[in-house]
Amino acid sequence: MKIVLSAIVIHAIYQTALSLTSAPQPVHTLLLCRHGDSIWNGGQPGTQETFTGWTDVPLSQKGITEARNTAEELALYSHGIDACFTSILGRAKETAHYCCWAFAEKPFFTEPKKYVSDYRLNERHYGALQGYIKSHVEQGLHGHDYKSVQEWRRSWYAVPPLLTGDDPRRIKEVQQFANYCGGIENVPYGESLEMVANNRIRPFLDNVLHPIMSEAAESKQMQSLNGDGDRNNIGGCGLVVAHANSLRALIGVICQVEKDEVALKRLEAMKIQTGVPLVLKYKQLEDGSYQACDLTEVGSISNQVGSPDLPVWPLSCIPKNQRMGQSHVHYSRSTETEKKLGKRQGALKIRIDVI
Repeated sequence: MKIVLSAIVIHAIYQTALSLTSAPQPVHTLLLCRHGDSIWNGGQPGTQETFTGWTDVPLSQKGITEARNTAEELALYSHGIDACFTSILGRAKETAHYCCWAFAEKPFFTEPKKYVSDYRLNERHYGALQGYIKSHVEQGLHGHDYKSVQEWRRSWYAVPPLLTGDDPRRIKEVQQFANYCGGIENVPYGESLEMVANNRIRPFLDNVLHPIMSEAAESKQMQSLNGDGDRNNIGGCGLVVAHANSLRALIGVICQVEKDEVALKRLEAMKIQTGVPLVLKYKQLEDGSYQACDLTEVGSISNQVGSPDLPVWPLSCIPKNQRMGQSHVHYSRSTETEKKLGKRQGALKIRIDVI
């Protein structure tokens, strides 16, 4: 009872402090990372790009290297990750494993304090296309025309051919995932990006991710009121290790692309590379919806390198002397790490800036 009352009192003090200072909603930071190359991503010799979806395939050797490089980059730039969120698929969890371990040699407060694995961050379910080599499907070898395949891959609303209830792939997925998903009804037969966003990502954002970010922001604000840090409204910092389409859906929800035709078109054309961390800042509005924040508005970078319609940037674009969280600690790159990341980051700016 004493513990509960203490928590209530602390929360009340925090809310009172916010009202007295008329503080705006905190701006939270999300570090978005697609898993490293898998054996079905076609990035390694001897493999071919395959519709993967919920098929649980491991990282390739290239993917393991990408995950380790990503971990090094995150540990250098992100000072104080409050929580790590990942899907329940192995390729994302393995990548997240490397990312979390990268903080082992850093001060304790920089390590992720929470680890959340949730099926709602799983890749988009590609229905009856799962397991087929993409080039074969595009060539019509499975009875589909090229234009339809492109719509299924890029469009926000297009739904791919669904699995049937007696398909061996469906039966296996039900056996593998039903318990993790809270029932058979939550194991999809196939999904559009819009379905991923509204059926999975939005509830996850409302009920899991954002409450954890808000809790972290309250803790930081209380520390500021106690004189332990700068008095500001820096929010929580979350690392989301997931998949190309579940990340696109998350970006779509926060950027409200269904209300912005330009942003929607940019999102449909957006390609997220494996093992390349991105940065997205957001805040919650009074009506419960979310708003993406331009990094230039919150002082994180001096030069705008992304699009105001879809304000997502590669983490490599953030100057290394800028803070990503509440920490006052700055880690300089070692010469060895500079050599590893130098060419890679220069190329990423060219490829990612089109989003």
